[in-house]
Amino acid sequence: MNLDLKDRKLLYWLDQDSRATNKRLGKLVGLTEQAVGYRIKRLQEQGVIKRFVTFVDALSLGYQHYKVFVKLQYTSEEIEEKIIATLVAHPNVRWVVSTGGLYDLSFSVLAKSPTEFSDLFRKMIPSWGKYIGEQMIALNVRSPGFTRDWLLGKKISMRREYGGIQQNVDALSLRILKLLSQDARMNVVDIARRLQTSVDKVTHRLRKLKTGVIAGFTLQLDLSKLGYEYYSVFLRMPSVSENALLAFAESHPGILYVVKTIGSYDFQLECEVQNYVELERLLKEFRPAFAASLKDFEVLRVTKEHKYDFFPFAIGA
Repeated sequence: MNLDLKDRKLLYWLDQDSRATNKRLGKLVGLTEQAVGYRIKRLQEQGVIKRFVTFVDALSLGYQHYKVFVKLQYTSEEIEEKIIATLVAHPNVRWVVSTGGLYDLSFSVLAKSPTEFSDLFRKMIPSWGKYIGEQMIALNVRSPGFTRDWLLGKKISMRREYGGIQQNVDALSLRILKLLSQDARMNVVDIARRLQTSVDKVTHRLRKLKTGVIAGFTLQLDLSKLGYEYYSVFLRMPSVSENALLAFAESHPGILYVVKTIGSYDFQLECEVQNYVELERLLKEFRPAFAASLKDFEVLRVTKEHKYDFFPFAIGA
């Protein structure tokens, strides 16, 4: 899908802050407030914008982030669809994707301890555990993220940080997070009406959430409509300087996250690129730059995203 420069600028600024008002976006992009509203609606109708997303820092709520990668066996398309549906419906599962490469499926689980994760995982798989051929589990320790600078074809190095101090959050704040996880652009008046509370209470709690729980507001894109693909690059490099990795990422627009993990690999580069050829070019730069510390790497392509929700938990009324 061909987008003009105004569309790409609009997506870029929405990626940085999807709660920005149409008036502010108009100033940043060079459009009227009405034109911004029209373009956002059109991009949604075209399926380019799938959803406006709230970055909830799970660590600040006492959760750890586990990633599971599985190679399936003895399955049919119907069985795989049932497995995916089960994961998508689970209130502790944050992300579910189909993948190509070493593994067929990947999903993220939020749990408060290794014991809780083990219990959750064990309860997930009784009906389909026999279809798991191989599996890999990684604990995300830290995952600095970057804005989608490839939308403008340059690196501006806006970094998002996660992994703050655990916060005390009341029931109303959790309900606000739930609504914002479904639509980051929902205004405070609509939130207050949905939760049957006052605008002042919503405004106060939202302001507090932004200081320790909400890491930012962005958007979920259908990369295929923009001619882009998503890849994870697993890195086995235990002695590397994390700052050196971040510096490399800051100079490459296609790198979205640098994830530090505990598991079979030490880091993951999460990349959005036009195709595998572009990824190979990136890796040809990366390998000599880190030749002294790179022991091994593997590439996994995300072929379809089934769930993307930073706050998947079931919250009562």
